[in-house]
Amino acid sequence: MRIDMTTYFGLWKLNTTIPPPTDPKAGLQLILGFQAMLRQDLQSGDIKEAYSFLEGNAGYFLTGDITEEKLHADFLKWSPYVTFELHRTVPLLKSTEESVNVWRARASAMTIPA
Repeated sequence: MRIDMTTYFGLWKLNTTIPPPTDPKAGLQLILGFQAMLRQDLQSGDIKEAYSFLEGNAGYFLTGDITEEKLHADFLKWSPYVTFELHRTVPLLKSTEESVNVWRARASAMTIPA
């Protein structure tokens, strides 16, 4: 059985409808837990890069080669605190090669009648 793996570009955003803990110790524990999960994802290679936008409540990430099932499982552990927007990627060189093939096929289909 073949398992398709790919790289994804994703946007993450904190769910700001959930109020932060009022107890600073609980808030610290929550942030430390998030940090540990992120470190685990980076060390496993599931996530290659992760960044925060300057305002701090959103950012973006790039995955390693990962299956959709594994990525889904990784996202579930962040629920309901973080939401995601995900985009499957294709290497740019492969994309441009496919574009060349499409345009070649279109050009060869356009024959001028004699």
